[in-house]
Amino acid sequence: MDMNEKIANAADVAFTVRSYEAGIANHVTLPTLCNYMQEAAGVNAARLGWGIRTLQTEGHTWMLSRLHVSVTRYVPWGETITVRTWPSGMKGRLIAKRCFLGFDEKGEELFRASSEWLYVDMAAQKIAKLPETFADLVPPGTPGFELPDIGGKFAHLPSVEGSADVLTRHSDLDFNDHVNNVHYVEWMLESVKWKVENEKCGGRGATALPGDSGHCADVTMPGEIDIVFRQAAKAGEALVSEFCTDGEKTLHAIRRPSDNAVLATAAMVWSRRRDGRNGALGSRRRDGLVGRAVAPRPPDESEALA
Repeated sequence: MDMNEKIANAADVAFTVRSYEAGIANHVTLPTLCNYMQEAAGVNAARLGWGIRTLQTEGHTWMLSRLHVSVTRYVPWGETITVRTWPSGMKGRLIAKRCFLGFDEKGEELFRASSEWLYVDMAAQKIAKLPETFADLVPPGTPGFELPDIGGKFAHLPSVEGSADVLTRHSDLDFNDHVNNVHYVEWMLESVKWKVENEKCGGRGATALPGDSGHCADVTMPGEIDIVFRQAAKAGEALVSEFCTDGEKTLHAIRRPSDNAVLATAAMVWSRRRDGRNGALGSRRRDGLVGRAVAPRPPDESEALA
């Protein structure tokens, strides 16, 4: 999709990568990209009259249910990323769909993502049907895209290869009074074993999946994530982030040991970094990742929330 293509009800929001948003390889991180998308979605929704502040005065809010991101390149500190986002459809009357595209300073695509959002009754803490007027945000011909399923929705860990204990903090909460969704991505990455190859990688840290040799040529980065949010976490909860490998993927779950509830599941596809300086990712299961336009379909009352 070209950066110059006009999309109804879309917003372009620019972000310059700050030093504290760059990882040890001096490139923007996956959680930072997720934060950018969250902010751009909020800006776009507010401009369209569907922002959280407006909804909360009416007793409702948005909650992210699913996010699927595919990254082509991680830009270095100091570069500017433009995030384009727009409402792209509905899934029945319970889920609002939103697409994202990220572009670099030359207008080249850096990442794309699809997401699903729930319209929630704050007092009842229950999912509510989307108002019929929401469909007006997605006029006929609005483009959308789908990313091939990589197994995040039904991720099941047959075994646990690594884990990280998490104690949620008050500072992790957002204006919905629960842990913000980006922290789940951070915790999942934290559970993966990190290798630091001082001699071969110039003293920089490098993520390596189990079985990698650890050489610089084998440095791997998350090229794709499909994460599903199942339950909210509050401050002061003890959680555990667990993962196992499945080929070039890792499967993830965040669990609350006190009642064994699974709060989020995800699958990540890892890519070897092709060029350490510009952050470009090498080959992975990229075939079919170019999104296709999907015409919005009428709401289907019979569709159940997954």
